[in-house]
Amino acid sequence: MARQSIPTTYRTRLATLRKKFDDARVDALLDLVLTALLHSKGLIVELNPLMRPLLERSEWLFALVKSLTILITYAVLVWYSRRNLVFVRQASAVGAVAYVLIWSVWFVSVP
Repeated sequence: MARQSIPTTYRTRLATLRKKFDDARVDALLDLVLTALLHSKGLIVELNPLMRPLLERSEWLFALVKSLTILITYAVLVWYSRRNLVFVRQASAVGAVAYVLIWSVWFVSVP
């Protein structure tokens, strides 16, 4: 049985989504490096209550866990986007908004 070809518009949308994922992954990795570096110099405190204990224990442990989280999330989103691109786009948008809102609350609540 011949494999059905993916419509060009779908391929274009998938390529655009992958580019956005790549941009987000680069941003997340940059955040990881800057957080670990600035924390090691005593210049910042991690606001994320889930990552703070890891960072306080070791910058390397923090980097390992955060990079695994980034890579696993990226892989799952790319994999699932082949099945339900619309859902992945919507979930990514909701996740991004939630992240900004949560970060904003943490930022203004820390003395």
